[in-house]
Amino acid sequence: MTININKKDVIWSYLSLIIFNGINIILLPFILAYLSKAEIGLWYTFTAVAGLVVIMDFGFQSTLSRNVTFVWEGAREITVTGFKESKSKSPNYNLFVNLFKVTKIIYLFIGLIILFILFTLGTWYVYSVSKNDLSMYTIFISWGLYATAVFLNMKYAYWNAILKGIGAIKLHQQILIITKMIQLILSIIGIILGYGLIAVSLAYLISIIVNRILAYIKFFSYQNNRENIKPLIKNQINKKEVTAILKKILPNTYRQGLISISNYINLQSTTLLSSAYLGLNVTASLGLVLQIINLITTVANTFFNTYLSQFSSYRFKKQYKELKLKFKQALLVNYGITILSFIAVFFLGDIILIFLNSNVSLLDSKYLLIIMVYMFLYNNQSVFGTFIATDNKLPHYKAFFISSLLVIGTQLLLINIFEPTLWSLLVPIMVIQMVYNNWKWPVEVFKSFKSLKKMTENVGCDLGR
Repeated sequence: MTININKKDVIWSYLSLIIFNGINIILLPFILAYLSKAEIGLWYTFTAVAGLVVIMDFGFQSTLSRNVTFVWEGAREITVTGFKESKSKSPNYNLFVNLFKVTKIIYLFIGLIILFILFTLGTWYVYSVSKNDLSMYTIFISWGLYATAVFLNMKYAYWNAILKGIGAIKLHQQILIITKMIQLILSIIGIILGYGLIAVSLAYLISIIVNRILAYIKFFSYQNNRENIKPLIKNQINKKEVTAILKKILPNTYRQGLISISNYINLQSTTLLSSAYLGLNVTASLGLVLQIINLITTVANTFFNTYLSQFSSYRFKKQYKELKLKFKQALLVNYGITILSFIAVFFLGDIILIFLNSNVSLLDSKYLLIIMVYMFLYNNQSVFGTFIATDNKLPHYKAFFISSLLVIGTQLLLINIFEPTLWSLLVPIMVIQMVYNNWKWPVEVFKSFKSLKKMTENVGCDLGR
């Protein structure tokens, strides 16, 4: 049993994305029409604060997914960077189960820390930015439900990495569709009944619970997992095995974690600083723009993300020609969707919002254009960085992290020295990335293609012998 991402996986990924984000589009008019501007601003603040603590995953999910792929392809051991080749064509079930058990312990630990942070610092921040606009009842009940959902989402986050790591893309996407539909139905019912932000938070919590239950059921129904893995889970893992696995995965987890922190700062710091310095009304428009653009980049990245485990598999099996062709195909899909969608939003976005009778409009065109240019370039560098990481190597982590610190530092400096405006938040985040990261990692990938070409030729010569 080897990983083989096919057209059905791609189709289900797009179908899941269409339904997932189509549901968001269906839900958005209800949120815009039934929730006050302050509630909308607070909802975007919820997601930003939750994203801040979720980076405590510290990149473990990405690291786990890559290692699951290698083990599923037959790797005999886990390595700190890269991977050790194996002639085996079947999954290493014993190593997989040990990795699975260590992962559960780590995520429980991370989840408890996150729960503590959310109910202390998170509660203080949410209350401080919304106490003048909403009742304490609405603030604390909706935040309590949302924070609990974030905790459960993190505690069982390993299921996402495992399903994607073993190539069960279709199953993973089917689970997302079911849970998102549950969230939509419950949210709309609650909003119409007048429970506002509380209903949206409760629906999210219920959807997370359903998601994790389905992930457990589907994993053990995949291939021969029930027969091959269930019996092994009953065996105890000793401390030496736990320590050995941790020593192998923690270095890259640390590096991936710094990348996650930098991504959060570059994508979410603007929302948090906006709510703190510019108010919830400006944050509502900014949050809406970022939600739309993030939706577009998510759609654009779907083809690429569907093949992540396949990219690692290609590297493991030295199928370099297939690796390059599939990556270039993913780039073409990404660029086409992003550019066409950005043009549509720029010229038609406000017209659509007026038609939807929205209480929130997009930002002025000058801000909108800057955000689009920045997000295109940043998403592009992230795609190239993620592609590099499919080799279980992360040379870009320092540059990503240092640039993010420069971004947040410059934003705080400008917003405190001058009168707070969106320019103080947007200019640093675009200029600093353009100096290095925007061009460096695409160049590195194309350089690596030259060495891959030589490897392909060498493999061909070896086969000819």
